[in-house]
Amino acid sequence: MSASVQLRITEGIAKGKVFTFAAHDTFLLGRHPDCQVCLPDDACVSRHHFILEVCPPQACVRDLGSRNGTYVNGRKVGGRKEGESPEEGARRAYPEVTLKQGDRIQVGDTALEVHVTQAEKQAGPPPAVPVPSFDELKPKQLADLLLKAAKQGESPRLDIPGYKIEKELGRGGFGVVFRARRLSDGVMVAIKVMLPRVAVPPVEIDKFLREMTITAQLRHANIVKLFDQGHCNGIPWFIMEYCEGGSLWDFIRQHGGKVPLEIAKPIMLAALEGLAHAHQQGIVHRDLKPQNILLDRGVARISDFGLAKNFQQAGLSGLSVTGNYAGTTLFMPREQLINFKHLKPVSDVWSMAATFYFMLTGAFPYPFTEKRDPIDVILNEPIVPVEKREKSIPQKLSSWFGQCLTSDLRKRFSSARQMIDSLP
Repeated sequence: MSASVQLRITEGIAKGKVFTFAAHDTFLLGRHPDCQVCLPDDACVSRHHFILEVCPPQACVRDLGSRNGTYVNGRKVGGRKEGESPEEGARRAYPEVTLKQGDRIQVGDTALEVHVTQAEKQAGPPPAVPVPSFDELKPKQLADLLLKAAKQGESPRLDIPGYKIEKELGRGGFGVVFRARRLSDGVMVAIKVMLPRVAVPPVEIDKFLREMTITAQLRHANIVKLFDQGHCNGIPWFIMEYCEGGSLWDFIRQHGGKVPLEIAKPIMLAALEGLAHAHQQGIVHRDLKPQNILLDRGVARISDFGLAKNFQQAGLSGLSVTGNYAGTTLFMPREQLINFKHLKPVSDVWSMAATFYFMLTGAFPYPFTEKRDPIDVILNEPIVPVEKREKSIPQKLSSWFGQCLTSDLRKRFSSARQMIDSLP
């Protein structure tokens, strides 16, 4: 039996409703119609009152600056202080509470009970080496260990025969990337090492890698090739094409924080061609951002197709939304918080346009601030029109951005090919 989390509404107008989560997902409660539990007539409930993220058996609830707070087992979590406006309350960090079996959540007249089912233990002997979780082995520690081992001719915790690790290229919330040399022919490659945020059975690692074999078949000049994959002691690794120009994020920083339109547009068109090919194959990226667009001899290539989706679905990512890991939400469309599991190419359209927007302006489409919860901003604030960030943007391009970044999915371009065909 797989792990699951169930929410049972035991009091209030929605009494009797049950929500069961067997995979990574999000859940919103509030007065707004886009909430999974919509309570428009309860005066104690805010528009978006709380978000609950589930990655079975983990669950976490986060108050979104509600007027009256969220109560967990009778203890108030979050909520605005007396006399605070919604805007003032939204500037304060919102606390999160990790939920466990039997916990009770109360909002106004509505009460929910949390029921957690643990996964059955796999039969057979335990792994010879304990599976390290993300909390046990941070990317910096892994990078330091591997680089040190490379100099000494060793390989702690990780064994990828046939490759010599030479240099760290970058690190992020889920792992670290190295430049390596393939010993058989001397070809430079990139090795991406993923770090599960939670310890999972080997069967889940195998499932994750099986899913990745589908996206590994993508072949296009503007998509980074995936050569090989595997895992060692619960740590998944991927051998990928090495792109010597680094990431688009680094390229933007090298240009002082923003890139002129005449340089940015060809890069974006090339990346869109790769994305259009993936969309035609029925594959959604889910995690498009400047860090996942790489440059190689002037050619832009998209990396990590399917990685975020499959990592999350296998339960390896932990709580990546409420956990607020760096960069998780900056290029995320609104619907990814509301309809987390069922994203379509139209959501990649938003993220790719947000990346182009960032290239040209050095700013994000959402009006993020350091002291305001980014989830609250995404749910409740309109984007800032690109022409307000950068006055030199042509009017036709501004209109194009408007259609790419609208929150109304019916009015947004539905695929990367439409973005290309409509780009002025």
